[in-house]
Amino acid sequence: MINTVLEFKKYRDSIPQLIQNSNYKTGYFINLLGLKTPTYYRKLKENSFSMEEIELLTKALYPKEALLMELQDAEDDYEKGNVKEHIEFTEELRQEFL
Repeated sequence: MINTVLEFKKYRDSIPQLIQNSNYKTGYFINLLGLKTPTYYRKLKENSFSMEEIELLTKALYPKEALLMELQDAEDDYEKGNVKEHIEFTEELRQEFL
């Protein structure tokens, strides 16, 4: 357990460098996190992102891993029977958005 905590701390401390080395512009991260520009830069400088923000940043910084995780979750749902027929799902969307 201690190793897990230490690895997370190491990862959290590396987030500013990972953001700097990414191909994304600053505006992308600001919009992704829903922060105002000064708040973003303060959190970046102090490395004080919340757990939810770290999760969002991680998914943005590692999109292939995030996609694979979502696909695995979808496969697990399918195996558990947590699926809907296309017609049923389409009707729910119509009722919700139209």
